[in-house]
Amino acid sequence: MTNEEMQRTMEFILEQQAQYAARMQRDESRLTRLEDAFVMLVQMAKLTDERLDGLVENMTLLAQAQGRADARLAELTEKMTELADAQMHTDERLNALIDIVDRNITRGANGNAGD
Repeated sequence: MTNEEMQRTMEFILEQQAQYAARMQRDESRLTRLEDAFVMLVQMAKLTDERLDGLVENMTLLAQAQGRADARLAELTEKMTELADAQMHTDERLNALIDIVDRNITRGANGNAGD
């Protein structure tokens, strides 16, 4: 190999190394941005997990409260049914009393009060 060929080979190698070094510098910058983005994504995932845990807890509390409300509504419905039954019984007794009073007044108006 001649001196000139050796010089060209060395220049070629140096040029390739310079291109490689430039590419490495660009890649290092991209890699740093990717690492930063990855760290941010991990933080966002942790925050999302925490928020989901909070939502699950709130949903559990809400389900428990709904269960208590359902039980209270069932009890209230039962009490309303009992009240309606009692009211019906009271109405029957009141109607019977009205009939008795009505008969006594009607007899009194017909002159049967002195009998």
